[in-house]
Amino acid sequence: MNTIKTILTTEAVFNDEQTKRYLLKKTWQPELPKLTICMLAPSIAAGIELDSTTSLVLNNASALGFGSVSIVNLFATLGDFLLIEAETEDPENLKAIVDAAASADVVIYAPGVGKAKLQVFQDRSRQVLEALRPFQKKLKCLTNASGKAKLLHPLCPAVRTWRILELPLEELLPTPDPKSTPKKKGRPMVVKKEASE
Repeated sequence: MNTIKTILTTEAVFNDEQTKRYLLKKTWQPELPKLTICMLAPSIAAGIELDSTTSLVLNNASALGFGSVSIVNLFATLGDFLLIEAETEDPENLKAIVDAAASADVVIYAPGVGKAKLQVFQDRSRQVLEALRPFQKKLKCLTNASGKAKLLHPLCPAVRTWRILELPLEELLPTPDPKSTPKKKGRPMVVKKEASE
């Protein structure tokens, strides 16, 4: 009979008000290669509790031979998946992303495509990818079985088992659809009608 014991250590970095999470790091074999993944926005997962995304990230990172994963996000506000509170500038979050990338062997850029038409998403994507330019040789993204899709988020059913695609940084930058005007943020537009006199 074999007994296998694993110690999983967690490091989570929040702002003082606990409204933003800049980093969630899980380490199980520190001597193995290190992974950083940059997604859209953080959930409340921090210590013992794991959400679906964090579970999928840990499972795939371990299966691919990594010994730790640092999870960072384009936007740091907890649970703001609609980007209602998305900020155009967040220096603390950008620093956390760059620091995590600098210490990683592989960086996966996986914000998903669901918010790609939002101006704030496009602006932050450009800002983050330009900051990651010094690490472009280790920059990758998740793709589907055909290898044609890119920038997929770990929750996408097509990438539950990861396939990693290496792309030039320019191909990861968002390209606005010329047929549509980008929305500023994720909040739906409300038009108030004046009462007729």
